[in-house]
Formats: sequence, C-alpha cells, structure tokens
Amino acid sequence: MSDLSCGLYKTTVELVRDGEVAVAEGLLVRFHNHSDEGPPIVLLPDQNTNNKWTFGPKGFLIHEDDYTDTLVALKAEGLYRAREHFHPASDQVVAKDALVQLGYNRNAESILFFPRSHESENSLVFPTTGTKVNEKIYELLEPINLRGPYVPQARLH
Repeated sequence: MSDLSCGLYKTTVELVRDGEVAVAEGLLVRFHNHSDEGPPIVLLPDQNTNNKWTFGPKGFLIHEDDYTDTLVALKAEGLYRAREHFHPASDQVVAKDALVQLGYNRNAESILFFPRSHESENSLVFPTTGTKVNEKIYELLEPINLRGPYVPQARLH
C-alpha cells in the first residue's frame, strides 16, 4: 500500500502496461492508495460537469513501488477564498477574499472560475470557462465549506 493520500494528482512519467502507454505523462488522475485487488490504482478523467471531473471505473493498477513517487499532488476541486490578492495574468487582479472555483483540464492544468451573479434566481453561477493559473496560487487559496445550519448530534456521555 502506498504512503500517498487518495486524491487528485498530475502524472510526470508514463505508466506502461504490456509494452503500451496506459497512462501518459502530464495527465490529471485520481489516485487511490488501495484497490479491490490490493495495489494502488490511478483512474483517468471521464466527464466534466460543473467544472468538476468524474473518473472512469476502469483504472490502472500500480505495481511499481517508485511510480507513486512521480505523482504530483493537486488541490481538491471546489470552492476557495483568496487569502490575498494575486495576478493570474498581467491585466487581471483577483481581490483578497474573492470566491473562486478551482478546477482542472485533462492535462492537470489549474483553472480558476469566477462566479457571476444570477439575480433572477438570487444565486451565483460559475461559468464553464475560466482562467488557467499555475500551482503557485495554491498557497493563496483557502478551502470553503459551504453548508447551512444543521442540528448538532446529541453528545453521548
């Protein structure tokens, strides 16, 4: 079993099976440090809905101990707050405390999506196109957990 946590990663080397490239270099994958068969597994992106990937059921088992050392961890897709302002492009500024959605393309490139107000429904809408950014912005993003009021569970003594 691998020491890596389950989550999103970018491949940096090919994964070869039976003399063929099963997983190319430079791809977004979901890594699980366990599988039904035992060894770790990588899954390829299948479909993107609302800027979030689902991953296909068929994966590739990792039998090589050193392959997991080549995977680069990525932040989880989802909503974040900018802890300070930054410039994703020379003509753009993202304000401190701005709400953004972090997503990826199949090449594991980070993309920020900026919400727009949808006043007729009193909601925020995230577009399906965003701005590519490098991983240096990761340190500037703080995850947001959106949830409403809830009823606390009774404590058992």
